[in-house]
Amino acid sequence: MKDIFTIVILSAFILLHSVPACAELLTGNIGSSGGNISLAGNLWYSSFMDLKTPRNFKKGEEIKIKLLGRAEWVYVRLLPKGVASTSSKGMMNNKFHVPQGGVITIRLYCDYPHIQQVSVHSGFEVFDKFLNIFNGHADIASIDVSMGK
Repeated sequence: MKDIFTIVILSAFILLHSVPACAELLTGNIGSSGGNISLAGNLWYSSFMDLKTPRNFKKGEEIKIKLLGRAEWVYVRLLPKGVASTSSKGMMNNKFHVPQGGVITIRLYCDYPHIQQVSVHSGFEVFDKFLNIFNGHADIASIDVSMGK
């Protein structure tokens, strides 16, 4: 009987650790804007999701953003509630390379409370941060959030 109990406990442990973390698909209105068009394209381009309800993003969570377009590099911003969309507040410090499949994964190393909008910024320059002279645009297709491992 003790051996059966041990097998059941070990099986449950293995099953729980092999099931991936449940991802939450974020919902909201997706939009975009761009400006200062040059011969190489837009100097700046923004794609954003206005969340249906503000969300608290927690340290340790992973955000997976599926992007469409031809941008090679993007910046990501988690805009707090009550802050104008023209502000750079909430902009992450590092730029992210967009891989072949178009999905970027961002692991959060601190909390981001009361976020009203997730935005992805591409083009040549973003809030005085250089990307690439021939960097294309990126549009948000979907955003998933899960607890990282």
